[in-house]
Amino acid sequence: MRWAILLALGCTQPSTSVPPIASAPVPAPAPAPAPIPVPVPVPESAPAPAPYDLAADLAARTKAIRADVGEKTKFETVEGVFLIAAPSGQLGSSAVVTKQALAAYFNNRFAHRPERAIAVLLFDTAPPYNAYCKAHWDKECSTPYGFYASDIRTVVMNVGPGIGTLTHELVHPIVESDFPKAPDWINEGIASLYEAFSMPKKGEIRGNKNWRHPTVIAALQAKKSYASVPALFAMTDAFFRGPHEGVNYATARYFCQWMDSQNKLWPFYQAWRDNFASDPTGEKAFVATMGKKPAELDAAWAQWVKSL
Repeated sequence: MRWAILLALGCTQPSTSVPPIASAPVPAPAPAPAPIPVPVPVPESAPAPAPYDLAADLAARTKAIRADVGEKTKFETVEGVFLIAAPSGQLGSSAVVTKQALAAYFNNRFAHRPERAIAVLLFDTAPPYNAYCKAHWDKECSTPYGFYASDIRTVVMNVGPGIGTLTHELVHPIVESDFPKAPDWINEGIASLYEAFSMPKKGEIRGNKNWRHPTVIAALQAKKSYASVPALFAMTDAFFRGPHEGVNYATARYFCQWMDSQNKLWPFYQAWRDNFASDPTGEKAFVATMGKKPAELDAAWAQWVKSL
């Protein structure tokens, strides 16, 4: 009866299904916390080296040399950076030659003095000379005459046998500063040029014929290919110091004397030094100075050497 009444009234039968229960929204997961940065230790940079102090270096070298070779050592600084030391207590003729040679070297020849001090030890005889080498290198000196030790910026000399080695060795620390990339052959050629020298006037120095002449003459007579002007311009340091080193020294030395006899050595050297990046062999500087290639002047050089 109840259903009939409902139908009569236009009512539908109630559904027996249960409406779904709305679920609460699920919250999004919270973002992960940002990692806490761990500080990376920054290595401490080494302190910047103190600026070089020439005066302090000269003073320290004076003190060290005096302690090494004796309190009576006499000192004189020449050209600002060369510390001449005479362990005998007498700044004699070798010190005078040192000053005169350095003045000539810096007179329109080399442009740049060394920036750091160079010691020049002038021993009068072999015993103290060899004793110095023994104390510092645990052996006698490698040559009876003298040498330049670049690692300690020191020329060590036995001036008793003569001063030609002194004027030779003084060239090396200068070339080291003036033309740092100079090949060995021109470095040693110029140094060897002044093993026998004359100083006709103040600020002037010239190389003279010396004991290396017979070596280059013998090589020319034997037609050794490496005893030539073009060979020098192709010569590596390794070859220069190799089995033919004696001939290479003599060839380079007499090349330099030949150039100097024409007042061409220093224009050539300076042009090569100043344009080394584009002229590593020096041949362009030679052509610019002499007007011809090395091979074109080889015979003239050889004839000049033979005429001495």
